[in-house]
Parts: sequence; C-alpha cells; structure tokens
Amino acid sequence: MPLPCSDSSWIDGAVDDDVVTIGDPRLKAPTAAIDAGEAAELLGILVTRLRELNGAGLAAPQIGVSVRAAIVEVRRTDVFPDRPETGLIQLLNPVIIERSDETTLDWEGCFSVPGYLGLVPRAEGVTVGYTTETGETATRKFEGYTARVVQHEIDHLDGLAYLDRMPDMTTLTTAQNYLDHHRPKSGR
Repeated sequence: MPLPCSDSSWIDGAVDDDVVTIGDPRLKAPTAAIDAGEAAELLGILVTRLRELNGAGLAAPQIGVSVRAAIVEVRRTDVFPDRPETGLIQLLNPVIIERSDETTLDWEGCFSVPGYLGLVPRAEGVTVGYTTETGETATRKFEGYTARVVQHEIDHLDGLAYLDRMPDMTTLTTAQNYLDHHRPKSGR
C-alpha cells in the first residue's frame, strides 16, 4: 500500500495511486448492493485509507470498488481546522430518505479531485436508510457538516462528484487559493 497522502500533498493536487480520480470511468460506474457479511474487509480498507488520507469520508468507488459502501469520520485537518468531529459511521447500501428544505452553500473538496475545492449547496439535514456493518437495518438523521459529508459520499455511490452539484463553476478554486483567499478567518 502506498504511503499516506498528507493534507499538504492533497493541497498540491497529489493523491495516492490507489485513489480513483476524476475522469476515471470507475467513478461513474453503477454500484451494486453489498451484503454486510461480505463487507468487513472492504470497510476495514476504507477506514484505514480514510485515516491515512486524513479526510472526512470515503466511498468504495474512490478506491475502485463499485459497491454501495461508504464511511464517514469527520476530524479536524489543516484545511478545515474548525469542523465538528464525529465518530466512525459505516454505511452499506445507503439511501437518502428525506432531505431538509433548508440548504447551505459551503466549500467541498474530494480526494478524487485533488487540489481543488468548490462551493456546493447541500441539504442542512438528511435522513438515511442503510445497513450497518453488522447487518442491521438502520435509519439515522444527520445534520450540519456531517449531513454534507454523508451526501457527498452517497453521491459517489450514485456516480456523482461534487463538481456535478456546483451551481457556479467560477467558485472552483485550488486548495491553496482557498487557504489564501476564501477560508473563514476563524479557520486560520
């Protein structure tokens, strides 16, 4: 397995060889449902890679596996030092059941689009139905930043990248320009 990708290498547009990047057809490929009994190894790989990459979420298509599995674990990073943290959330076959009417326009980046961020509108809250890593059926409501990350990862399972959700492509910026010109002052 390649060495971990740091925040600084992602900012510079670098990403490890095992992360599928924009333009690769595997990011647009249909994803198949996955049985919890067959998901343990894949979930372990996703957790390890997410922690090595120091990100907030990772979906199976981003490592070249076309199944409906994603994980979310929001932690603070150099780029986003003020975001609220969560514990590990493992989602198998997730489906958004309900979205709040309230939306928020905020910055998103992605390991599959290294070195760039853009403004993306997302529902402030979502209710998601999914299968847990132990095979139980669950429904959970996510709000705020966690809801944003969950929506971003489910988009990957549906063949979408955050670029597909941007209403104004003129907000696309390099990560370095985000840090220099767009990041809220509280994040410095």
